[in-house]
Amino acid sequence: MATPVFFGDIMSKRLLKRDPVTGKETWFHAEDGKHIVTSSQNIDALIAKNKEEANEFRPGSLIGNTQNHRRKVADIPASLYHELVHKMGQPQDNPKEWRKWLNDYDNRFFRTDQGTI
Repeated sequence: MATPVFFGDIMSKRLLKRDPVTGKETWFHAEDGKHIVTSSQNIDALIAKNKEEANEFRPGSLIGNTQNHRRKVADIPASLYHELVHKMGQPQDNPKEWRKWLNDYDNRFFRTDQGTI
């Protein structure tokens, strides 16, 4: 765990937790008398992996394969996934909104295949 950084008597920011597997960091700081906890995650490796998988995707590759009934369409960081579940509900409960989000051009970096869902 990181050592807190102090400026005079006021604590600036303190690292609470760092997950080496996911790269997620959780920070604590006080601002205007309020305690604030924030999380951040570096997703550069995930985006690079998603891009590689999307480039390897071949449309129609599941045709005739009776053992492969599903395909991976996206890889989303857990923190973002939980935020989306809170906003839109579970994918199986609201597939229309999830398809819309996954097909949105701004979210293309999370896709692991090409085309639309």
